Amino acid sequence: MTLLSGTVQMSRVGKLSNIVLFTLDRPEKANAYHNDMVKQFAEQLEEVIDDPSISVGIVTGAGKKVFCAGADRSNLSDRSYEDGLNLKSRQLFDRWASTPWPTIAAMEGPAIAGGLELALACDFRICSPESWFSLPEVDLGLIPAAGGIRRLTKLVNEGRAKAMILFGQKVDSATALEWGLVSQISDQVLDDAISLAEIVAQRDVLATRLAKITLHSVNASGGDASLEAVSQALLYHRRNSIQFEPDGEGQ
Repeated sequence: MTLLSGTVQMSRVGKLSNIVLFTLDRPEKANAYHNDMVKQFAEQLEEVIDDPSISVGIVTGAGKKVFCAGADRSNLSDRSYEDGLNLKSRQLFDRWASTPWPTIAAMEGPAIAGGLELALACDFRICSPESWFSLPEVDLGLIPAAGGIRRLTKLVNEGRAKAMILFGQKVDSATALEWGLVSQISDQVLDDAISLAEIVAQRDVLATRLAKITLHSVNASGGDASLEAVSQALLYHRRNSIQFEPDGEGQ
């Protein structure tokens, strides 16, 4: 078996080291990930996902040319029926989407196939002006099965998702911003992602986490008022139980 290059680097950044940064480090192959990289990313994520000191997560790609070109195509012919049912990248991206802390995709250059699916699993997406986005899996006889269909349809609407998935439309950065596929275009992507994460890290941690849980409930099931009510009740209880002075005005 040929040993493939590439790793996923995990580091702490920010003034208080409370931001966790994951870097897909395989620039010579457009940061395309293979099975070992997916496994490494998943193992590293499990190390920190329940760490109360983490406030924000960022994922980026090494180099300035490509965020991520998706899965390495060299071993696609070896994939089985069972691999499709238990797709490791889908499990990883779903786990990443479910982190208790907000996540940011810092994208220099294009996000293609699984690279875009990873970005879609983030809560906020920043790209460079040169970035473009594509889900070309149908050309390979596949579909965007690592969450791409689910998340893209919810994010940009069904018609635009069909344009990208069924008709192969590539979307440039300006169009992506117009559609809401990305949240910000920047000439200093990673710096801006870290700056944004620093701002988020200064906000109330419990309220931020409960807000994310409730938002995910809305996306998953159309919303449940009881979860909103319980979350707010917990925050009111905390306010009344301890000396608590939040910044700004609340409800």
